[in-house]
Amino acid sequence: MDAVYPARVSQPDQDNCKRRLRRNLVLIRGMAFTWMFLILMPVIVPFFKSVGLKDGDVFVVQAIFSGAVALLEVPTGYVSDLLGRKRTLVLAGFLHGVSFSMLPFVHGFGGIVAFELVAALAVSLYSGTDVALQYDSAEALGEHDDRRRGLGQRLFWMQTGETMAALVGGWLVLRNLDSVAFWNAVVGWIPFIAALFLIDVDIKRMGRASHRENFGRIVHELFHVSPVVRGVLWNLIAYGLATLFAVWVFQGYWEASGVPLIYFGYLWAGYNLVVALVGRFAHRIERVLGVLWTHRTIAFLPVLGYAGMGWVFNAGQGPGWWIAGIALGLAFQVGRGLTQVVLKDELNVRVPAEMRATANSISSLGVRVGFVALGPVLGHLIDHQGHATALFSFGVGYILVAILVAWPLMRLMAREREAQSG
Repeated sequence: MDAVYPARVSQPDQDNCKRRLRRNLVLIRGMAFTWMFLILMPVIVPFFKSVGLKDGDVFVVQAIFSGAVALLEVPTGYVSDLLGRKRTLVLAGFLHGVSFSMLPFVHGFGGIVAFELVAALAVSLYSGTDVALQYDSAEALGEHDDRRRGLGQRLFWMQTGETMAALVGGWLVLRNLDSVAFWNAVVGWIPFIAALFLIDVDIKRMGRASHRENFGRIVHELFHVSPVVRGVLWNLIAYGLATLFAVWVFQGYWEASGVPLIYFGYLWAGYNLVVALVGRFAHRIERVLGVLWTHRTIAFLPVLGYAGMGWVFNAGQGPGWWIAGIALGLAFQVGRGLTQVVLKDELNVRVPAEMRATANSISSLGVRVGFVALGPVLGHLIDHQGHATALFSFGVGYILVAILVAWPLMRLMAREREAQSG
């Protein structure tokens, strides 16, 4: 038997080990579902405004959140690689519950910042650790061919959770925004409960060397061993950032376009359902399109989304125009589904298991640093120049990203495939 079994199993019974490993995969999807069951998200921007924030403040607060995650992302990923996935996820779940339990009581900029800092620590601990445990468990079961499909299933359940939460939030907002925050605090504790039932997989860990030597190995592996790994990492950062910007544009864009608040929950649900379905079938989409056309699609979609939404916003007002803007926003959701499965899998299959959580954290770190640098710029452009100018500017920016980041990776992957076939 080639599978590697959990270190904490008391009896070396193979069937029992397999059952517990498969339970890991189910719990990871359950955590993904409940982690993203954020009933406040479809009205988070109006909620922030109700406690005293402006549009520009929303982007500043999110930049603070991203900055905190950026500082914590790699250290917490490294902690996961050293100490184990379960302990890390249990702590992440606990802090997730604490952060959302704060929201019904906060007011003003300082209160929201306090919430964001606790949430940032939770997110940094969770980010990458669940993916690493999923890959560890799948490899221990010998299911190497199903890893990408498993990543798609995880994304499916994550976005399905956000979809269902959006419907609940859309219903609760009919009462008031405070009730949405209260119930989000209640359900925010479910990931902590789920994490208690996970088990670690007994893999080789990096703890035997010094921390400096370990980080040296990680940097060498990610940035010097393979140009393809380096290119995948940069693309994962660039296109993860594209969708993160869009997520924080959508609600303000809808509001400015005249979309009634009552529709926000349904729109958020629909948007997340698109991500869920694309992620669920991303491996099949890639099989139909091929690797290079999948990457071209990922590169093209942010340009379509930003430029299209900007043009529609300038073109006219009324239901017909805001429906067109909403439809063009779906480009980001399709791109998000492809990016979070195709690019993330291309990274995880190429890095050693003992540094997988850290590698995922480094990709998230890049996204957060990018948001810290450019999120306030986007918020400033929206406040002072309007949505159309802001969106057009970022559309042009992603043309440059496609030329400088996406195209070189496509060439590298084409050469890699030629070398493998030769």
